[in-house]
Amino acid sequence: MTSPESVTVRCQDHAAVGVTFRDRFSFDADSVHYAVELRAPGLNARVDEVVSWIWGSDLAPFLEGLAADDRGWDGERSWRTDDADLAVGAVFRSGGYVGLT
Repeated sequence: MTSPESVTVRCQDHAAVGVTFRDRFSFDADSVHYAVELRAPGLNARVDEVVSWIWGSDLAPFLEGLAADDRGWDGERSWRTDDADLAVGAVFRSGGYVGLT
C-alpha cells in the first residue's frame, strides 16, 4: 500500500513488479529529493535521496509528455536525473501501451 505522498508505477504484465517514488522533500526551490523503491520477484531495492532539479530535468514533465502523446512515437524516449542517479526509458507499444525501463 502506498501513502498519499508516494507514487507507484506497476507492471501491467506482472503485478509484483513496480517502482515507488516516496519521501519527497526539498531544501530549496530548485530541486526535489526523493527515494526510489524497486520491487520484482527476488528483488527489493531502495535508493535514498535521488535528486531532480526543477529547472529542466524533473520527471513529472517527462511522464506528462508521454501521456499526452497518445498516438505514439518511434524509438525510445529517455529521461535521467542530472546526477545520473536514475534513468527512465519509454517505448510506445501496440495497443496504446507504454513500456518503461
